[in-house]
Parts: sequence; structure tokens; C-alpha cells
Amino acid sequence: MTEHKILFLPGKKTATFDEGILFREAALDLGIIIESTCAGLGTCAKCKVNIKEGASPPTKVEEQLLTPHELTKGVRLSCQARLIGDSVCVVPPESLTFGEQIMTEGRQGRFAFDPDLKKFFIKIPPAELGEKYFDFDMLLAQLQQRGVEISRYRFSLVREIANLLRQHDYQITAVVDQNYLITLEAGDTTPALFGVAFDLGTTTIAAKLLNLANGQVAAVASALNPQKSYGADVISRVNYIVEHPGGLALLHRLIIKQMNELLAQLCVHAGIPAQHIYKIAVAGNTLMQYIVLNIDPRHLAYSPYTPVFQGPATLDAKELGLQIHPDGVAYFLPNLACFVGSDITAVLTVLDLDEQEDIQLVVDIGTNGEMVLGSKDRLLCCSSPAGPAWEGAYITWGMRAARGAIERAEIIEGDLQFRTIGSADPIGICGSGLLDLVCEFVRAGVIDKTGRILNADEMPPLVNDKLKARLVHHDNGSNHIAIAKLDAEKSIMLMQKDIREVQLAKSAIVSGIKILMQELRVQPEDIAQVYIAGAFGNHVRGQDAVDCGLIPRVPVERIKFIGNAALAGAEAVLLAQAARRKAEPLAKLVGYVEISERSDFHEFFVESMHFP
Repeated sequence: MTEHKILFLPGKKTATFDEGILFREAALDLGIIIESTCAGLGTCAKCKVNIKEGASPPTKVEEQLLTPHELTKGVRLSCQARLIGDSVCVVPPESLTFGEQIMTEGRQGRFAFDPDLKKFFIKIPPAELGEKYFDFDMLLAQLQQRGVEISRYRFSLVREIANLLRQHDYQITAVVDQNYLITLEAGDTTPALFGVAFDLGTTTIAAKLLNLANGQVAAVASALNPQKSYGADVISRVNYIVEHPGGLALLHRLIIKQMNELLAQLCVHAGIPAQHIYKIAVAGNTLMQYIVLNIDPRHLAYSPYTPVFQGPATLDAKELGLQIHPDGVAYFLPNLACFVGSDITAVLTVLDLDEQEDIQLVVDIGTNGEMVLGSKDRLLCCSSPAGPAWEGAYITWGMRAARGAIERAEIIEGDLQFRTIGSADPIGICGSGLLDLVCEFVRAGVIDKTGRILNADEMPPLVNDKLKARLVHHDNGSNHIAIAKLDAEKSIMLMQKDIREVQLAKSAIVSGIKILMQELRVQPEDIAQVYIAGAFGNHVRGQDAVDCGLIPRVPVERIKFIGNAALAGAEAVLLAQAARRKAEPLAKLVGYVEISERSDFHEFFVESMHFP
């Protein structure tokens, strides 16, 4: 097949590709993640690039979504344009997904430092003539004296131990994880013992390098999930796998590559070789875990929504292609249900719902909303498809939490004031800013309880002229709100359809909560504590969450934001046997409610569309 070169700017990355490849796919091969919330279906129009020669003619989709002026200037959709000759492709900043504020900190549990993974430096007495002596059995006996009963080991260690002992004066280090003898090393290597906690989200991945010799955090790293170009949510990614032969292999390869890149970054930051990492602990939603494990997830998306297995699971890291110590292991926390994954198990591990008399609620707000409600008497969980609005997808000026995103807004002295990430010039609106804007305009009377942006003459008398002047009337009869001027002719706008997206997202979450409340016969006043987890949740104001109906109407002081508690839970499992021993039975203890085909869920959904 004919090949052509593409030079991607501004990063100056170049490579040769087969003729006919989509520019989006070529960019992904080079690690350039172009914004795309429609999985390349050509409906979001967010993957705009500027192509200098070498591209196929514009498609009908591009002619509909791009203006004639844009097409004349070489603007194309990277999911539509195909390579037909040597080319230069300029990816503008607004089409790149970079610089996101990915939450890597969360609530910590109170577990004593006592990791499953340990090293034991052993001096084995050498054999004497006539003595009944077996090298490997002597090693096992020495470990047994230290309270370690080895139940599993690689037979290759039996083949290696004789030379290893005799070449190093019978002094070796045994690396053990949960009574599994991982490897043997010459001399005393006990100080070099590291593990990595991973939180694999639909949109982002966070990782933390931990020194398992002393319990200290050595480095933290995060990145966007490269799979997002194949679907903004879990269902669209499952559909991609079902509809594309080799889809699972592709998404598996992408996530493993990204995990390895994060591992390499952690090692550079901490100044250690990858061989000093002996274990990773992984928390993530059920689909992400299946893709990493190379398990076909298609049955998750079709009734009766049956997962293959719950977990936990421990595998050799090299089986998955993870680049740590050659004999290192990968531990996967157990899932709770079909779309309530091990990330929620991790969250519950660092909380204490299973020990409390009072009713408590946990809500993880993301592309998929997961919630757990209950006490020590009974815990129930469910999952609700909130959609990617909180990540900026399907919002006209939406973006993720990157530099220049409006992240906070408030009406002060009769007019709108806002703050951007990095105090930079505004370029869009991220999830927390979107919720702020909607709540502020609802409270001010600019938006009514149904979510409609009112005409100026319909607004309450207290709405002043400054706010009314922000109204922009559209030809279709709806109003929009000007938020920030970009230049003399262009402004960041809050559109009527954006408000509908917020209503759909918040209705999905609160309807799931109401289902659990109904199952447990709980009223809002019965909920003693609300924990809001996830990166988006950590930037939300408690009053906004209550006022817009995102969570039940509870006193704001009962709401706690716990950050990336999923990563904190994976970290706890690495650092403490007690955390793992809590997580594994807890996953079996929590009950599950499937809401997708319940008529009351749809009733709750409709009634929750309005703002309280």
C-alpha cells in the first residue's frame, strides 16, 4: 500500500502512514489526542485541524458542520479527512486535550502501614557434607520462621536458587506478596521496594508511586484516557468494541501504552528504575478493568447486563505488557456490579459506611454516576448514565478543566463575575463553571425552574439591566446568555441546549439516588452524611449541588468532598493488608439495584428535570 508522511504541528511530530488513514487515527498513533466526544462519528465537530495538502476532499458531514470560509482555509474534521499525500496538519489549541487538572488526591483511610508486598533479607546457613539439605526448602523454612507461609511460587526460582546462593555467599532477598514468592534477588535489596496505585477512569487516569519500604509517596502522575476518542462514555466504547473487529485489542493496547507512559514518568520523577516497582494496584470502572484485562465486555451493555467475574484478581504484570519488574504483579480490586466498578470499592474502603449506624450517601460524579447508600445494616449501590456534560462534552463552549476554562462563577453586585483556571483569558467552560453558571442564573431569576432562559420582560423585577443585557435572542426563538467576550464579534455563550444537558446529567444522578432511597425507605432528612467523590465533585459548591437538585436537599454542612477517593483506596490497598482485607468482602456485601428498566427510574428522571 502507498505510504505518505504527515507532520503534525505545533509539536513537530512526524511519521509515515498508509494512504487512506484518518488524520485523527494518525494523530493518536503519535500520542496526539485530538478532542472528540462523538467517538469519531462526525457529530461533535470538536476535532478541527488545519491541513496543508494531502487530504481527501471534504465529506458531506464536513460541508454541514464547517463553514465555507473554514473549508477554504483548510479547516477539516480529523475524523473525516483521510491521507492521500504528504501532508502538514496543524492542530489548534482548542482541539487538543491537554493540561487538565486531574484529581490525584483523596481521602485517606486509617490503616496501619503493613503492605502485602514485602522483602526479606535472608542469610541461609550453607550445607555441610552428610547433612540432609535442600536449598529451596531451606529458604522456605527461613521464611516460615518469620511468619511467612509460602503457598505459591514460580518453579523457575527452584532452578535458579542453587547458583544464586553459592555466588552470593548464601545471602539473598525474597520478594513476597500475599504468600506468593515473586522473585529472589542477590544480596540485600530491601530498600528498593515500590508499588503504583492506578485509578482508571473513563476520561482520565491517575497514578501514584509509593515506597513500600517506608510508606512514603514518591511521585504522582496523571493523563487523559486515550480511549476517549473511541467514545466519551462506557456504552459508546462497548459499542465500538462490538462493531469494530479488533476494537478490544486496540483499546487494550491504548490503555496499556498510557499506563506504561505514566509508569515511566513516575520513575523519572522519583529517580528509580522500573525494575524497583514490583506491584501495581488498579481501581477503575468495570469496563476499564475488563479492557485492561483483555476481557470481551460486550455482555455488559446488553440485558441482563452480566459481568464475567467480580474479582479480585492478581496477574503477572508482564502478561498484560506492563513495564515494571519482570516478575512483578498486578492486583485488581473487586468490582461491585455491572457498571459499578472497583473504583467505588476503593472509595468505600477508605470510608466507613459499613460500620455506621446512620445512613450515609456516596456519590461519584463523572461520565457515569455511581452512588452507594446505607449503613452497617444494609448497603445498596447503583449506576446512572450521567453522560459527559460534566466533562464539557455536548456543551457548546464546554471543555475539560484546563487552563483558561471558566471554573467558578458568581453574580456579584448585579452582574456576573467568573474565574478561570490559571487566571488565564477565558476560552471555554468546564463542569464546575457550568454548574455555577446555571445555578447563579436560576437563583437570579434569569432561568426559570423548567430550565428555560426567560425573555427580559418575563424576568422578576430584581433582575437588573446588566444581566438582561447579556441575553442573546436566537432565530429559533430561544435565548442564550453571553458569558465572556473573546473579541468584538465573538463571545463564550451559555446556550439553551447547554442548560438541557445539565438537566439531563443531574436528573440521571439524582434519579439513581432516589431509587436507592426508595429501596431503603430513606428520606432526605435521614441522610447523616453525603460524600461527593471524583474530580468534578471536588470543584462543586455544596450549595449548588443542593440548589440544582443534584443531590437530595440536605444541610450543606453534611456534604463532604473527598476528591479522588478511588486512587486513595487503591493506595490504601498497596500500603496496608487491612485495607485489602476490608475491600474484598465489602465488594460482596454491597447490594446492587439495576435501574435501566425500572419505570420508577424514568418517573424520577422526568420529575427531576426541573430545578427545585
